[in-house]
Amino acid sequence: MIDRYVAELDQALRGPRAVKADMVAEARDSLLDAAEAYAEKGLDRESAERCAVDDFGSVQVIAPDYQVELGLAQGRRTALLICAVLTVQPVAWWGLLRFAGQGADESGSAGYTLINEVVRWTGTGAIVMALAVVIATGAGVRHLGARPRLVRVVGVFACAVSVVFAVLGLLLTLYSPATDSLLGVTGLPSTALLLGVPLIGIAVAGRRCLSAA
Repeated sequence: MIDRYVAELDQALRGPRAVKADMVAEARDSLLDAAEAYAEKGLDRESAERCAVDDFGSVQVIAPDYQVELGLAQGRRTALLICAVLTVQPVAWWGLLRFAGQGADESGSAGYTLINEVVRWTGTGAIVMALAVVIATGAGVRHLGARPRLVRVVGVFACAVSVVFAVLGLLLTLYSPATDSLLGVTGLPSTALLLGVPLIGIAVAGRRCLSAA
């Protein structure tokens, strides 16, 4: 009875695997303890487990509360990923330019300068917003409460970050004075590796937020 209930609960939840596994394990332990208490009162094992499950509540009733917590955990992870990627990107590109023998401070066209400024300010704004999400989905829950809508907002935000910075990264590569060839060390292959892969990770995390919301 308990095993079937726990399996149903596990299937009903969506979110980070480790967090979900801990939740399901905690629910299972609580059910086993309750069943043991009923068994000590003289009930047979099957009846004891049934009483424990009845006391715990149906999956349809308790799953939404569990899902809110899982959604917040996914939102927090996604926000931290955005912070990490956007913070590391300037350092990664600086290292690439040094490796290619280019100066990181080489001046480019007016278009390149404009795009670079847009990237700088947009990146800073995205990091600030992501940090706000980290706070809101962590310590902020005590004051703001658990808000599933926030998780959906984080999902949309993550997808937007992926698209915006993919476009800006491509434009920077095309206009960069350090790009000798689009297929060279500082060209499209490096953009795909240093920027494309992390942004795909952010997009996937954003999709998981929308699924967990």
